[in-house]
Amino acid sequence: MKKLILFVLLQALIFISLPVNAKPFRSLQCKIVGVSDGDTVRCLYNNKPLKVRLLYIDAPESSQPFGKKSMQLLSRLVFKKYVTLKIQGYDRYNRVLGVIYDKNLNVNLKMVQAGLAWAYRYNSQDIYRNAQQKAKSHGLGLWRDKSPIEPYEWRKSQKLRHQNTKKTRANSLKNGAVNCKHRLSCKKISSYNLAVQYFHQCAWGKHLDGNNDGIPCNKLYRK
Repeated sequence: MKKLILFVLLQALIFISLPVNAKPFRSLQCKIVGVSDGDTVRCLYNNKPLKVRLLYIDAPESSQPFGKKSMQLLSRLVFKKYVTLKIQGYDRYNRVLGVIYDKNLNVNLKMVQAGLAWAYRYNSQDIYRNAQQKAKSHGLGLWRDKSPIEPYEWRKSQKLRHQNTKKTRANSLKNGAVNCKHRLSCKKISSYNLAVQYFHQCAWGKHLDGNNDGIPCNKLYRK
């Protein structure tokens, strides 16, 4: 009897020690009907679309190097297939968080193994971190780049760049108008602040921003 009581108390103690927010996985079968990028898909379940964010990984953004290749690989792996989705909650954008399996293939893990996604910095498991290290050591996918930028850092830099562009635009308007009659090349513009004024006030978009990154006259910007 004492052994039984001790066993029950031990089980209760283990249960209490579990994290409050720990959630068990639940599985469902669905058909992949869309691939947004290397870590986001749309899955049709009971004729209702689910937006799914692949758990444990972070793929390059579409406008980043290897972003398109990442999306292409995910498309080859799952598009128009019936897959098993193991769900563990939702993210702040109300997307389903889960791991996709095509039969016995862990698709999330495959993306990291191919070097076309990072192991997500905040909640990845050892198998994903180990897969990333192996892909990196073999120079696979995005690891061919000498200094790849993690999507998390890239998103922060884009947000900061957007904020700086807005500030610079406001400053350029304060500095007064410029003459837009004669279109100038970056070589004939003396300063970056002046380039920004021409860029915004004269609508010389592609003329001054050939790589379409929102920054006119990159050489002047770097100076």
